[in-house]
Amino acid sequence: MGMLDKLKDMAEMRKSAKELQSVLGKETVSGASSNGSVKVVLDGNQNVVSVQIADSALANKELLERSTKEAFSRALDALKKLMVSKFSSYMK
Repeated sequence: MGMLDKLKDMAEMRKSAKELQSVLGKETVSGASSNGSVKVVLDGNQNVVSVQIADSALANKELLERSTKEAFSRALDALKKLMVSKFSSYMK
């Protein structure tokens, strides 16, 4: 494989990565704490779209912190699954 072929492959990979990023940017995933007091929504590019906090969670700082961490972790797990799904179907 010559240098020109390698450059073409790199350009094609970059183009595919940008297309995949665009596709993922249109997707959203969410995660909620087990007690339902916090919900986090992320887009496919790992940006936080929204955070919802129940009024009842505001009275207990430790519970709010724990619930926020749990909701964010669940949203990230959902995002990882989405990325694997999109990436594998995109590469076919």
